[in-house]
Amino acid sequence: MQAARKVVTRSPDRRVGLIACPWFQSDAIEYESLLERDFVRLALLDLQISSIAHQPFSLDLGELGTYFPDFLLLGPDKKVVVEVKPYERARNDRNKPRLARAEQLLREKGYRFVVATEKQIRRGKRHERASVLLRHARSHISKEITERVIAVASHSPNGIKIRDLACEASTSVETVLHLVGRRRLRINTAFDFDEDQLVYPIGGIDVDLHA
Repeated sequence: MQAARKVVTRSPDRRVGLIACPWFQSDAIEYESLLERDFVRLALLDLQISSIAHQPFSLDLGELGTYFPDFLLLGPDKKVVVEVKPYERARNDRNKPRLARAEQLLREKGYRFVVATEKQIRRGKRHERASVLLRHARSHISKEITERVIAVASHSPNGIKIRDLACEASTSVETVLHLVGRRRLRINTAFDFDEDQLVYPIGGIDVDLHA
């Protein structure tokens, strides 16, 4: 595998940008389409992921050419390469064999390979709710308030309603959502943040909330 290529030049048919999330990692995360952007927003809330790299390396597919994966997600026990593509393009005559070959080669190198399409990324509008949570994450909350909210949440390992947590910690619902966005509290897999939804302390119940 070779080093990553530089992000393609901006053009009218592409949406290229950066997502800065210093509470997650120091490097901003690049994206080259709105679908990639939506994927990154979901990945940033996955508690099993500790770093995200865009186009991390190239892969020689032999007669099928050179392949540049979209993302590499790393966690304590995870190495996941992700290709983000519209469903129809992922299945067309050009891309389907390339992605199958990439999966084979990456599996041999110890990576899990995932093709993420709009069918997964935008299912149930999870990406829109993730965007709201990350917007709350960009606000500033004092260390004192943060510690108070987390301390209250720690007494409810089986979950506490967002509204109740805000009330008991003498803060706002927005503060609770900020801590969810910052990965200091856990929430359901749908990222549903209605005030009656439960949030959980990190390291609480042994349930994969971000499968």
